[in-house]
Amino acid sequence: MSDKDLLVVISELLRKQDQHSEKLDIHTEILKQTNENLNNFIEISIQEFDQQRKQYQQQQQFNERQEKFNERQEEYNERFLKELDKLNENFSSNQDHLNQFNERFLNSIDQQQIFNERFLNKLDDIEKALKK
Repeated sequence: MSDKDLLVVISELLRKQDQHSEKLDIHTEILKQTNENLNNFIEISIQEFDQQRKQYQQQQQFNERQEKFNERQEEYNERFLKELDKLNENFSSNQDHLNQFNERFLNSIDQQQIFNERFLNKLDDIEKALKK
């Protein structure tokens, strides 16, 4: 092989090496961008995970407070129902007393009417006796 041919071959090899070097530079840049994107994604994923964990913890705290509130509400409802039962019992008892009072009052009215009728009859009898 002549020197000229050897130079052409070397030149061609150098040209191809330059092309490969350019391609490697492009691939290196793409890899850098991909690595940066992956790092950003990982960072965002970590932040998202932390945020979800915090939300979960907040939800758990809320659930615990809600459960305590529900328990207190249930206790209150039970006490309220007991008091309501007592009031209903008292009302029923008072209603019985009121009914008895009403019966006695109605009896006294009946007796008063009977008395009034007898009194008026006696007055009529006296008036008739005086007219004679």
